[in-house]
Amino acid sequence: MLNLLRALSFRAEFVIVVGMAFGYSAIASIQAALAGQSGKALLSESSLTYLLANEVLVLVALAVFLHARGWTFERIGLGASAKESLLGIGLALIVEVVYTIAWTIAALSSQSIENAGRLFEPVAGSIDPAVVIAVSILNPIFEEIVLCGYVITALKDRGPWTAINVSVAIRLVCHLYQGVVGVIFIVPLGLIFAYWYSRQGRLWPLIVAHVLYDFIPLIYYARL
Repeated sequence: MLNLLRALSFRAEFVIVVGMAFGYSAIASIQAALAGQSGKALLSESSLTYLLANEVLVLVALAVFLHARGWTFERIGLGASAKESLLGIGLALIVEVVYTIAWTIAALSSQSIENAGRLFEPVAGSIDPAVVIAVSILNPIFEEIVLCGYVITALKDRGPWTAINVSVAIRLVCHLYQGVVGVIFIVPLGLIFAYWYSRQGRLWPLIVAHVLYDFIPLIYYARL
């Protein structure tokens, strides 16, 4: 079995990893966008609980698969430090500034975009604080390990911008359910994260920044 996994082509490996990690969420996100449900309350405590269970199982399966293929934490630059945590906060601030500028320009240029921002409500009901904390930790780890750690590292020989664009495209497709508001946020975040990782090769700052961007919005919906 181990020999069979090692004998797989790079293309097969890439399809397996991306398909396992984001196949279902990408399809569901596209369906929501096509059905005109984007930007509406598609997240709930039950859907986030399902997300947690799914990401744990997929992450374990991917870890086993990629370990058999010779991938290591060192190869994707996964390791925590206080300095990199501070860098992560800095990256989050940079994303916030860029997003604010992009949103201001978009909202001023289009009344429909401004209305979409006013009506944007992605979460239905309240959420158990434990679920908020768990999602805010696990989801950033899951997404950044695959979208930057794996995708960009795997594609870097095809050119940095190919790797960056593929990473951003996958991230965007999986967040189409958030509508135009999500797109205007996800594109700058994806580009900044992917570009930084392609230059530095370190994951922890991205995970810290992503934790902040998951936790701060979700804590508003926490059931006190």
